[in-house]
Amino acid sequence: MLKGRSLVGKICRSGTILVAVSLAAPRAAVAQGAAPVEHEHKPKLTKPPALVKFVEAAYPDAEKAAGRAASVVLLVAISPTGTVDDVAVLTSAGPAFDDAAIAAVRQFLFTPAEIDNQPAAIKIQYRYDFVLKQEAPTTAVFEGIVKRRATSAPLAGVDVVLDDGQRATTDERGHFHFDAVSPGGHRVSLSRSDLKAMQTEETFEAGKKLDATYDVEEQPPEQTGSEDSDDLEIVVVAPKLTKQIVSTVVEADQAKRVAGTQGDVLKIVENMPGVSRATAGSGTVVVWGAAPEDTRVYVDGVRVPQLYHFGGLRSVVHTDVVRSVELIPGGYGVTYGRGLGGLISVEKRAPADDHMHGSVQLDFLDASASVNGPISDKWRIQGAVRRSHLDWLLDRVTSRDVGEFFPIPKYYDGEAAIRYRESDKEWVEVGGLISSDSLSRNIASLSPDDRKSETQELYFDRVYARYEKLPGNGSLISVVPWAGRDHSSIVQRFGGTPTSLDVWSMNYGLRASYRGQVSSFLNANVGLDLEGTSASANRNGSITSPPREGDAHIFGQPPSDAVNNDQWNAVIGSASPYAEGDFGLLSDRLHLVPGVRLEPIFMSVSRRFPKQGNAPDSGAYVGDISIEPRLSVRYALTNRVSFKAAYGKYHQPPAVADLSPTFGNPLLTPSAATHLLFGTTVQLAALLSAETTVFYSRSNDLAVRNPSPTPLLAQALVSEGQGRSYGVQVLLRRELAQGLFGWVAYTLSRSERQDAPGLSYRLFDYDQTHVLTALASYDLGKGFDVGARFRYATGYPRTPVLGSYFDSRRNIYVPDLGDKNTERIPAFWALDVRFAKHFKIAGTELETYLDIQNVTDRTNYEEIVYNVDYSRKGYIRGLPILPIAGAKWTF
Repeated sequence: MLKGRSLVGKICRSGTILVAVSLAAPRAAVAQGAAPVEHEHKPKLTKPPALVKFVEAAYPDAEKAAGRAASVVLLVAISPTGTVDDVAVLTSAGPAFDDAAIAAVRQFLFTPAEIDNQPAAIKIQYRYDFVLKQEAPTTAVFEGIVKRRATSAPLAGVDVVLDDGQRATTDERGHFHFDAVSPGGHRVSLSRSDLKAMQTEETFEAGKKLDATYDVEEQPPEQTGSEDSDDLEIVVVAPKLTKQIVSTVVEADQAKRVAGTQGDVLKIVENMPGVSRATAGSGTVVVWGAAPEDTRVYVDGVRVPQLYHFGGLRSVVHTDVVRSVELIPGGYGVTYGRGLGGLISVEKRAPADDHMHGSVQLDFLDASASVNGPISDKWRIQGAVRRSHLDWLLDRVTSRDVGEFFPIPKYYDGEAAIRYRESDKEWVEVGGLISSDSLSRNIASLSPDDRKSETQELYFDRVYARYEKLPGNGSLISVVPWAGRDHSSIVQRFGGTPTSLDVWSMNYGLRASYRGQVSSFLNANVGLDLEGTSASANRNGSITSPPREGDAHIFGQPPSDAVNNDQWNAVIGSASPYAEGDFGLLSDRLHLVPGVRLEPIFMSVSRRFPKQGNAPDSGAYVGDISIEPRLSVRYALTNRVSFKAAYGKYHQPPAVADLSPTFGNPLLTPSAATHLLFGTTVQLAALLSAETTVFYSRSNDLAVRNPSPTPLLAQALVSEGQGRSYGVQVLLRRELAQGLFGWVAYTLSRSERQDAPGLSYRLFDYDQTHVLTALASYDLGKGFDVGARFRYATGYPRTPVLGSYFDSRRNIYVPDLGDKNTERIPAFWALDVRFAKHFKIAGTELETYLDIQNVTDRTNYEEIVYNVDYSRKGYIRGLPILPIAGAKWTF
């Protein structure tokens, strides 16, 4: 507690008597400092006054809030009885401090002063010191913000109630505050007429402040107060479950503390249940055994081609603009489509309202900076930039070719946005993002025919506008148009046989939706999801390179010397209306969410057949209309046990690179998938929960190589592939409390493919039987926090080599391959640790950190390789111990 006090000697408790010379006797008083009258008796102070009653001055509120201290020197007249007759200011500290000091000193009582052993009046100088005193705290401070989940707009008028009876109501900024909360666990409840009753458990520590952000969804008033609902969910800690049947959300402030992420929030996705471990350096995301390109990535509803930069060391969106990331591995609702696998949704932070914020970060990987905040009452800005320098740094610290097998990426990215908020219920934002990647790998050899190189590049940008309005009653109107360019390039060389593939595309989209209450038990969600791509592609080189999933191929194998080239244009588009309803039944314990999405996909290719002399080009057109029914069910058996299930149909258009009349097939049809899943969630304790999910996914009409040794013209690929994935995932989660959070995620799965009708199923290239991740982070106090992560994963399947023969025509050895994907790379495991220290500097914060990957320096294998004649097998090693030190200054 802050309070005023005075520094004292032995004379009094809360002041200092500076001068005690002004004496008053029953006869004539002697003025202070005057010379005594000659021959007159000089009074003698035989007993000084002593303070017996001290009254503490009220510390002026404005001065306390500003953190100012002061001293006021007073002239105090004390009567012969010890009361204070008068107070005058000798040295002022300002009107506020002066008035407070005078009011307190007037109430003082002293033992009477004695002059010549007789009680007498006296004047003393007294200094009253106002200092900020911190007493040992016995309670905690609790404050936070309540926001609308869809828009991050603050919610006013929400009642926040503690189980000890304390109550607060959010203001227009959505803010609430409690000054004194007793230590220990407390139940926190949130309610408003249009919100469901929500509650969570918080743990408070004496002398500490707990900041919380609660993101809620508006619901019908009739449903308020149902504590048995499955929707008792508040975004406070990471990860959490949302209304999606299987979904893991991680809040940015917790995710950046996880070991192995180097403070990058979006890298937390690789630690979530259902996600396979990506090969070091790849940066791919494999969810529930689906191909990486089958999992869609969205940033605030805008589709981007990838989540991570090449190499997987960084994400494509700066941490400071990320609020949360959500992984939905399957069974998601009608709002999204065009993907056979999972869904990754990145939600950006709203720019700050109070003042400008920013950061500067530097570590071994890259350098970055960000800024966000208000530029006027209604305008806000946000921006961030980042650029890598690891390649530059390695060139100066080692002469070894570190990138021979683990390629060192070069990348940069940036985001910018400006937001105009007319009110808390309506705002518009215009912004954009950009990302660029370049990665090269060269494997030297004394023989020019054995030299290998590969260069990959990917550039994309996006511009968007976002309009959102909250008409009331929990409804939301959202419109997001966007557009952007992509350019991907890959150039491979094996000796004198080069292969190149370039794809340029212009992409555009529109997402418009309305969510609102239809009746007391029904909420509706309707909208339009439009996406289109206009692309131009160019491919030259070997017909088998780059290899695709399912090819009988091993790492380093020479490509076919059969070469060709092609250039084609393609347009792919879809405008998908959708609708779903959320029925709350059985006192809101049962939720049925049926939905339907109409997915009309059209594709137009500039040439139906390969170029033949001067013959005019003949284009090709494919149209497909699919109805995608989806259904999810949630049932809360008790407050601690709930069951969930989902079913859904999904479709995905072919990749532009597969529509070549020479290397692919312009008439490929969209592929399809069916998701089935069932899950349970059990609240084991206030801070501990367990979630189990059983899943099954079946896909068909996948683009695969034509099994015929002599395929028909323009049919190098056919839509005849089948796939299936099934398994179980378990998540044991400890919520954030007392500085500790963490989880254990385990997935047991099997992913298989059938290359043609009638063939046996084989293991998918990305199948991993076991994936285990255990992580924890702990705040030690005084600015220190530590974290650790342990990962174990089964190795990816590979095709074995049975022997080889010498091809005298090409002067190389050719491997004799066994059955596809019947051996595996050895299993992977690694332990990562993170140490961080936070310093408070003049209202800013400096974080220094050391993130050490593979702290035990275990040798992990990432790929199987062979010598020239395939007589000996070896392995490409993964990353050794990799310490990454850095610092981030936030203001």
